[in-house]
Amino acid sequence: MSTTQTDSIASTALAGWLATAETRAAKANEPAWALAKRQHAAQVAASMHFPSRDEELWRRTDFSSLVIDGLDPFATGAKARNIDDLPAFVLERIAGEAANLAILAQRDNEMVLEQTHPTLTKQGVIVCSMDRALREHGDRVQKLLGTLIATDYDRWTAIGEALHSGGMFVHVPKGVHAEIPVRLMQWLSGEGKLAAPRSVIAVEEGASITVLEEMISEGGESPSLFLGGTELFIGAGAKLTFASLQDWGRNVFHYSNGRVQMAQDSELQWIQVMVGGRMTKQNIWFNLDGQGGRAFVHGFMFGDHRQHFHLHTLQRHLKPNCTSDLLIKGCLKDRARSIYQGLIQVAEGAQRTDAYQANRNLLLSDQARADSIPGLEILANDVRCTHGATLGHVDEEMLYYLQCRGLPEKEAQRLVVEAFFEPVLDRIPLESVREQLRGEIAAKIG
Repeated sequence: MSTTQTDSIASTALAGWLATAETRAAKANEPAWALAKRQHAAQVAASMHFPSRDEELWRRTDFSSLVIDGLDPFATGAKARNIDDLPAFVLERIAGEAANLAILAQRDNEMVLEQTHPTLTKQGVIVCSMDRALREHGDRVQKLLGTLIATDYDRWTAIGEALHSGGMFVHVPKGVHAEIPVRLMQWLSGEGKLAAPRSVIAVEEGASITVLEEMISEGGESPSLFLGGTELFIGAGAKLTFASLQDWGRNVFHYSNGRVQMAQDSELQWIQVMVGGRMTKQNIWFNLDGQGGRAFVHGFMFGDHRQHFHLHTLQRHLKPNCTSDLLIKGCLKDRARSIYQGLIQVAEGAQRTDAYQANRNLLLSDQARADSIPGLEILANDVRCTHGATLGHVDEEMLYYLQCRGLPEKEAQRLVVEAFFEPVLDRIPLESVREQLRGEIAAKIG
């Protein structure tokens, strides 16, 4: 980001946003400790520079084309009385499943619908917006919010924390197996918006739940910006299935941090999908901090035109006898680009670690580009850690085989790409979401 733009934002828009966010939070009766954290984040944001391409994690991704002083981080509108009040393009995503879900719906920076499910209420599961949780479950939230995502990780992170509004809070009591999945629908209502939600999901000892967050927008020409932060806490022997599905319009810049803290014998299934947006930068850390923890991470990116995806993962093995298995697939056409940077980190004493990391890329044009940068950092001597990356074009013989059996070229190509992504699609918990993504794949093929 240019010096001129940085100075302009620091002296005008950013300073004004931070002050307004603090005032609005105080009027909403945000607790004193949360206001103090917000104020600290504002001070950190004001003292930092935006990341530059001199930094390794930003060398291949450049947000300098985003002029943020024209964005609106405080857009408001009418609340939804029930699910039927949501926009048609949102309702299409949950058609046929609304009765069997707990649904949180957030427009821009404001939660407009919070609808838990009687079954979850009976089980003692808390599902609500982060704003409500700060007021009504402050003691629980205070122990968790902001403990995994460092405020000074970079300036975007600090801005997101200072401006945060909305996001979800999910708490599953000890030993409870939530029978109903939770779904967060986050959408941007048009161009020139800025959303900065913060979410916390806590699954206590021996409990389990499935949570999906889906990010969509109504599109537009002028840029919008999403600054997300999600912190997951999985207790001893607990299990969490979490799916993050990014399908923004082509004007959206996306920056987010995900952090997971895993206790002894806990299990995580993380599904990561990125098919929308103009430019995406996502960082996800998995802290295996209890013996016997298991993290399974699967995801895919599918870009066309000039879409840009950058995913950075960190598998942190902090205790012995833990397993992590990560597979990220990418498919690119036209002039789209993807960057995958991954690191397996094994701490001293984390013996008998079993870690795997793979990135597979399929290119559908000669102009598309995929960068794969896996890495290992091992401080223990009794481990099994492997990583790998592949890059290639669609097998011409396979396409010829399908076309010889009567399939048009585009249909044959669609089948090949779907088969490439199918292991990830199969892991997505809801059938309607799987079908939506298959439709997105077909549309990108043409």
